[in-house]
Amino acid sequence: MPNRPYEYRTARAAATAAAFLVVSALAAPAALAAGPDATAAAGPGTASVTAADAASDAAGAAGTAGAEAKGDPHRASVGDPHLGPVHPRTLSPAAADLESCGLPDPATWGWIGAGSDAPGAVTLNATVADPAGTPLRSSNRLTDYSLPGSPVVATGHSDTTASGSVASFPVPSGLIKDGHAYGWTVRATGLTGAAHQSAASPSCHFRVDLTPPTVTLPAEVADPAHQFPPSGNGQSTGLHLGQSGTLPFTAADADPSALGASGVACVRWGFDPQFADASWKCGSELPAGALTVTPARWGTNTTYIQVADNAGNHSQPAAYSYYVPDRPAPSWVYGDVTGDGVPDVLTADTAGNLRQYSAVGPTGKLASPAGQGPGSSWVGVQVTHRSNNSGPPADNVYAHRDGSGFLNLYMTSYSEPGTYNRGFATTVDKPECVAPASDPDQCADYLTDFSRTLRIAATGGITLPDYTQSAQNLNRPGLLTVEANADGTDAALWFYPAGGFNSFDRPVRLAATGWKDTELITPGDWAGQGHPGLWTRDRLTGDLHALTFTVGTIESSDPFGDPTEVTALTAIASDTVIGNVPVSQWSLIGSEGDLTGNGSPALWGVTTTGEVQVRAGHRTGGPAAPGFAFEDAVRTIGSTAPPAG
Repeated sequence: MPNRPYEYRTARAAATAAAFLVVSALAAPAALAAGPDATAAAGPGTASVTAADAASDAAGAAGTAGAEAKGDPHRASVGDPHLGPVHPRTLSPAAADLESCGLPDPATWGWIGAGSDAPGAVTLNATVADPAGTPLRSSNRLTDYSLPGSPVVATGHSDTTASGSVASFPVPSGLIKDGHAYGWTVRATGLTGAAHQSAASPSCHFRVDLTPPTVTLPAEVADPAHQFPPSGNGQSTGLHLGQSGTLPFTAADADPSALGASGVACVRWGFDPQFADASWKCGSELPAGALTVTPARWGTNTTYIQVADNAGNHSQPAAYSYYVPDRPAPSWVYGDVTGDGVPDVLTADTAGNLRQYSAVGPTGKLASPAGQGPGSSWVGVQVTHRSNNSGPPADNVYAHRDGSGFLNLYMTSYSEPGTYNRGFATTVDKPECVAPASDPDQCADYLTDFSRTLRIAATGGITLPDYTQSAQNLNRPGLLTVEANADGTDAALWFYPAGGFNSFDRPVRLAATGWKDTELITPGDWAGQGHPGLWTRDRLTGDLHALTFTVGTIESSDPFGDPTEVTALTAIASDTVIGNVPVSQWSLIGSEGDLTGNGSPALWGVTTTGEVQVRAGHRTGGPAAPGFAFEDAVRTIGSTAPPAG
């Protein structure tokens, strides 16, 4: 608040204030704002505050009524009234230094917290000034709106101070009470009487909450299939390592005075070490009675929980200990390159090596040295790996170097699953394009090599998105590509269904235009429809889209030239925006499926500083009207900086 004098009140101004008092008294009193725990705080209403302020102003002005007649009504001035060293505030919505001067509605006032009743904890401060440079002091009045009749509970002067400096008046020890609401005014006054006294500042206000909130943990949980029970209570969870579950808790902000509490505003939680990397979640981000966690190790885990109220008081940390069973024996799924039954991330490190990263197990493993990559490096190579025609133990990898006419297929080593080298690599031919009657122009701009291919994405099986040993043919993966047109101004989306062993059948053009700046993300069956879908990111806007497809058949021919039908993705069925991740946050983005083991796909990305991060999510809606939402928490699982040594 800028330093500026408050003009001496004229009789006309006093009359205006009285009129405002009458209008305010007719309005319904406003209660103090309720905290997120939905407990309405008791306290004064706007009308009663206005009345009390008017009465206090009238009493305080009595001593200066003759100042104007003495010819020096504006000699002194007062400005910038504020509390110190504490400052009224709210945590949600976050607002600091809420002096609330001239605002009679208690819902707009800030809170001061625990310790404010200690000697010297609260001072009333204002800048006092005199054009002649005369030393001044402040004259202060403190009103307690929570006592009957809203009495003035403290008056007094500050020490004398130089003109233009801050005068401070300490509130008497023990006067500040839990749950009470206060208002105060200040004047600048000289040492020679009323002629040197300024007009009063507008009434400033604050509320008091000296009692910290509390966190209570349950003795047992209501839904152990989706919750982690407290250790030793006899309940067993249906969850296991890598899966997300919830931890129930109860947060409350006690109101021992019965006059009002600021309310629970924020919560934070974290694993060992206590609150490492934990951030406060407030307002709309405040979890409603349960935390969602994804434990990083099996056995006993401990999550620490702490809440804060709007006055900034913190609860004691609560330690929630719970047992997490290890994962069951792994079964290979698309996206898995280590054989542990959970999809993995494959991306290049800064030295050109291809590395594997995991959200639930060992991470940073070398999958392929730089010299084994296309062009003797994995940097600048598009990699996708929800693909394997022959099943376990790990994915095969499609790789395409930007601008190359070749698409490389690296098959996993059976002796060392999840490692890839040129000895098990081949090139994949681009199939013939045959335009269907429904799209006669489909092949007009089709190129017979991969040199205009901008993006690649292996889908996994089309009719059985998860691998099944007894149905290998149905599990053969297809490939989605983004391919530029001849002049490079736009690009189309294509789908290549599986053909013979490690080959593709006739392609389907799913979209003719609009795909040049679109990245392909492979979550698998994100919508629960029994066939793969697709996520995309617009590199210009950062918008994430979730697509579903129509599955049908296309006409083709077998190796002997006889007509046959091939199962394929035949059209885009739906396209929904599900989030936004700008390129400035994650320069590279992908999925590969259920990276965290919580039953739903997750996103992974690489930051501009090389951190590999994962963000879990969950399905919303159902297969007929699918949706998806991502959790706020982002977890770092590795770095593209190669390990030292």
